[in-house]
Amino acid sequence: MSRVKQAAELHWPALLVAATCSGIASAIWVSTPLALVGALVGVALVGAVVLEDLMRLVALAAALAVLGLGWGSLRMEALRQSALTAEIGEVGHAELVTVAPARTSVWATRVIAVARSFRAESLRERALLVLPAGRSPPRGALIEATVRVAEPRSERDGFDERGWLARQGIHVVLHASRWRETGRRGGIPGVGDRLRDRVEDAVGRGTDGVRRGIVLGVVLGEDEGLPADVQDDFRASGLYHLLAVSGQNVAFLAGGIYALGWLLRLSRHAREISILGVIAAYVLAVGWQPSVVRAGVAGALVSLAWLAARPRDRWHFLAVGALVLMLWMPTALLEPGFQLSFVAVAAIFVAVPRVRTWLDGYPIPSPVADALAVAGACGVATAPIVLFHFGEAPLYTVLANVIAFPAAPLVLGFGLLAAVVDPLSPSVAAGLAALAGWSAAWLELVARVVAGLPRARVDTRAALAVLGLGAGAWLGVRALRRLIPAPRLVVVLAVGAALVYGSSWLAARPARAWEPPAGLRVTFLDVGQGDAVLLETPQARVLVDQGPPEGNAARQLLEMGVRSLTAIVLTHPQRDHVGGAADVLRRIDVEQVLEPGLEVSGPEHEEAQRVARDRGVPIRVVRAGASFRAGGLALHVLWPADPGSATEDPNANAVVLMATYGTTDVFLPADAESDVTGRLLLGAVEILKVAHHGSEDPGLGGELRDLRPRVAVISAGRDNDYGHPHADTLAALERSPGLATYRTDLDGRVVVEADGDGLTVQSDR
Repeated sequence: MSRVKQAAELHWPALLVAATCSGIASAIWVSTPLALVGALVGVALVGAVVLEDLMRLVALAAALAVLGLGWGSLRMEALRQSALTAEIGEVGHAELVTVAPARTSVWATRVIAVARSFRAESLRERALLVLPAGRSPPRGALIEATVRVAEPRSERDGFDERGWLARQGIHVVLHASRWRETGRRGGIPGVGDRLRDRVEDAVGRGTDGVRRGIVLGVVLGEDEGLPADVQDDFRASGLYHLLAVSGQNVAFLAGGIYALGWLLRLSRHAREISILGVIAAYVLAVGWQPSVVRAGVAGALVSLAWLAARPRDRWHFLAVGALVLMLWMPTALLEPGFQLSFVAVAAIFVAVPRVRTWLDGYPIPSPVADALAVAGACGVATAPIVLFHFGEAPLYTVLANVIAFPAAPLVLGFGLLAAVVDPLSPSVAAGLAALAGWSAAWLELVARVVAGLPRARVDTRAALAVLGLGAGAWLGVRALRRLIPAPRLVVVLAVGAALVYGSSWLAARPARAWEPPAGLRVTFLDVGQGDAVLLETPQARVLVDQGPPEGNAARQLLEMGVRSLTAIVLTHPQRDHVGGAADVLRRIDVEQVLEPGLEVSGPEHEEAQRVARDRGVPIRVVRAGASFRAGGLALHVLWPADPGSATEDPNANAVVLMATYGTTDVFLPADAESDVTGRLLLGAVEILKVAHHGSEDPGLGGELRDLRPRVAVISAGRDNDYGHPHADTLAALERSPGLATYRTDLDGRVVVEADGDGLTVQSDR
């Protein structure tokens, strides 16, 4: 009890602030009437007056928790209010101001904005604004546009857009086909916008491309300018936190201002006040990010504590940072950024000193030991949160962060100095920005190399295995430490780790790394007389049919660097379509199998089902009306309507798919010819897989007039026994205006890429 009392006396401010935060957090799930709040607070305050010592602190904490619950209830009620939800489905003129950097893809630009008016009615409501791809508005832009009010998308592909937006007080999506910028916002937010613009302009003088994107990511937390593959490398290596402004930035900034003030012989008061001003300006420029607000609050409180000659309690500063965030947005508690930021700092407080002390016994340079302690403690502490939210975590995060550690402060320092110097000397600013760019190049190299290591990301089961191995290694090191001197032990451990890692690398080395497409990539594999079509987006890979066994679809995928598939589709149980499915399931990680559940079956189909069950891969029956979505790719099942009968031709009940990504549609009819597809409502598509390997199809000409494809591909084997493709089919395709036709029997593997601007086609021959 004495330890509890001692801790309470030492950290009572942090405990009271934490109690207030817990009350606010409770309001996310429980709404409490203000009358009840007042009564409970009164009772708690009476207890605080009557009770003594530790119980008085408990009563005061209870009063603050109830007050937090009351405030949180008011804020949650305000966040749930929406005037625009009554306008869903309506179109009208709107005036908006963007309050965050825009995120642009090849298909659209998305940005958080505040609607100031809709149909001449004044309001103030946050919304997600979706604009056409291309030019994007800067943060703080005043915009006029004709918008259509829509509901956010419900959960799909593992992402719940509706829930994510609701946690930010956003309940509608505004779609605009045209917009114009009418000015920039003013006031204090406008000052922050101009500061941000100054940094961007200065950085742009000496960097461009990926280097500029990384510098802006480190300095401003702005990753919008980075290609998807670079962002993925930073995630896989465990360095993505460098692209989201962290407390490290504020610490470096405060340290730099303090050192500069010392060189200029400023008084301690002047230095602390300067730090307060610079931190405020930096937080204003970066925006409302949990990590930077937390660090900004902590830095400001440190300076204020010194100026007021008050004791400085780091737990108190951490708790106040959480309170500031939650007072405005209680649901910030549910965001990964909030959780990762505060858990990482808590790990630095609790675990880093212990790890650092343990490392003192080894001949490791002090800076390296510091980096190892911070990276190790934060990596272990945040891994459960990363796994919970994203399903996988970086395995080599400690290695990557130790190697990258020297470069991050240089990127930040040179980038900010460039912004400060730019008004005085643009040429010097360009030089400083170039130095920041060279430092950023090191971060990119580390991220790319580490992300390319075997099993750079692990799922929950693999993470538990790594944790077990790590615990065993730690126990082993503790035992060996008693027997082997520290210098020799380091050499033994290094050699052992190199041998283990080298053997793992040789065992797991892929023939080729998978290269994600810019938009949609459709690959018609050359599997001989059969079908195998791979649909790829930056986040998803779906294989529709797997060809016959001799087509070696699995081997072809591995040679392309594809080691996992979001789904495979078994369109119908015939050897030339599903014969290679079992091999794909054995050699490649498949998340799920989609198939029509027909009454008719076959040995290859049954083998594929058996392998899927043995490997724990779920099998989902899909028929007309079903949809499957992953990574922006949507598969709409148009046929079959029912399982058919065991005596029917499987071709007549094959799965007919319409695959859509952005504005690109791909029609995949498997072996269902126009006698089946002619009953479906079909519109224009960009890419067509010709049905049934190009067999004779009298209705194809009429179907082509409806589909109007730009690229058609026939999947057939060279010199096959069926005479595919039929001469009449080729003639019908040739008569279709503007249509380019490819054949796997003549062209080999055919790859069609859609990047939003057009289609490009490549073939093996």
